[in-house]
Amino acid sequence: MSEKEYVKNIKLICELLQSDPTPGVIQGLREAFETLSKQLKAGPFLEVFEATLSNIPFSALFSLLAAPDNKLIVTVAEVTGQLLKPVTWPMVHQTFEEYIIQGLAHPHPVVKALVLRQFLKCEQKADPLCDIGMAMDYLLSEESVLAIKTLLAGNESQRFRVYDVVAAAIKDSDSSFEFFRQEGIVDLLLKEGSAKDVLVAMNFYELVPTLCESSVPYEYIEAAGVFKNVLEQVHQAKTDDSVTSSLLRLSALKLFSRMADAKGISPGRFYGKYAIAPELAELVLLPEPRSDLKITAITCVGTIGNNPEALEYLASEKTALEALVTVYNTSIGQLRVECLQAIACIFGYSATPSGTASQICYELYAKLDEGKFLVGLTKEIMKGFEESCVAGLAVIQKLALHAWGLHEIASYQNIVNFLLMRDSSRAKVAQQWQFAVIESIVKAPEAKSEFDDETFARLERYAREGPYYAVATARVAVESS
Repeated sequence: MSEKEYVKNIKLICELLQSDPTPGVIQGLREAFETLSKQLKAGPFLEVFEATLSNIPFSALFSLLAAPDNKLIVTVAEVTGQLLKPVTWPMVHQTFEEYIIQGLAHPHPVVKALVLRQFLKCEQKADPLCDIGMAMDYLLSEESVLAIKTLLAGNESQRFRVYDVVAAAIKDSDSSFEFFRQEGIVDLLLKEGSAKDVLVAMNFYELVPTLCESSVPYEYIEAAGVFKNVLEQVHQAKTDDSVTSSLLRLSALKLFSRMADAKGISPGRFYGKYAIAPELAELVLLPEPRSDLKITAITCVGTIGNNPEALEYLASEKTALEALVTVYNTSIGQLRVECLQAIACIFGYSATPSGTASQICYELYAKLDEGKFLVGLTKEIMKGFEESCVAGLAVIQKLALHAWGLHEIASYQNIVNFLLMRDSSRAKVAQQWQFAVIESIVKAPEAKSEFDDETFARLERYAREGPYYAVATARVAVESS
């Protein structure tokens, strides 16, 4: 068997490490580590990981971070970061403590960021032995803060590497938020939202929902006028058809949709104050079917509607859900698939839906295809096109979670017959969704009363046999005379 490429590359690195650091050797190391980084990403990760550390210890990697070549430092730092991913915080702390302070004081920003990321590995739920306090002590130490502030004086890429670390710490701890606020780091982050550089503003928008996992940072961010300013930018973008304006608008819409899942807010109050639904409705109804703004707006309606409190807001405001109904009823092809995915999100807001939100889902269902939604959806699924089939089955699986939805499915024999018919020629993902629908039906408390005994027994058998069961056929051997 021929030697694997990653093994050859690791041997080459070992040879180069034993050579004098001439310009040619430095160049060779740079190229070999770039290749190793790609090999770790391509995998199989554990094989490459074990082969690398069996031949190149972390101490050798750390020593290379002091090399007189910035490009080599960046490449080695990337490889080191990949190799440290499976390493727990206790291991990092016990084994590499001497390198932590050295790394924070390192002149290169990539190395500082590499060290800062290690402090966020400590999750007591995943590892009861992990000392969260010790990890946070390192992150909030004078050395760390100095490294953070040094990086924040750099370019966009450096700054947002640090903001990712800060946001992750804030998400898990109000005391971390207060610390970074007092150090002025939170305010520096909030200023990024008003940057003239659209990519900087987009990166900021991406971080905001992460920061709002607690009410403390949310209230501070709100008091700073962030959400008000973002909504104003969405309004202003209507009169600007430039690419940068469209990108900013897309990013702002995603920010508002992701806020539905932010644990530090009341979605109903949030969307009541920052009324994004009319904006979404306007964009959902754009005439161009392939418009990025239209597709994103449809997705955002589904994302917001996946939260029951936010769904009640959409129902009270009406325009966004009505726009979704209008587009679905007239759509074909990919646009219909996008609508179905949003509808599945809305219907699937809970594994055990009930109450007002479930009633809202029923009212939406009744408006789709002018009350013939399940009939049309079954035809769409039976056409056999993978994307529309999968999207349609996903909707039916979510329907089966609702008592009224289960009744609708049981009342339409065509969809029941389709679900019970196995077809190995269908794409695997479609077979998996078909099985998921049947599993949801069988698990529903009302299922036995909705289906006759024979049909329910067939559904139960299908669920037991799994998604890919094939009936064995007898083979007769004919002996030649």
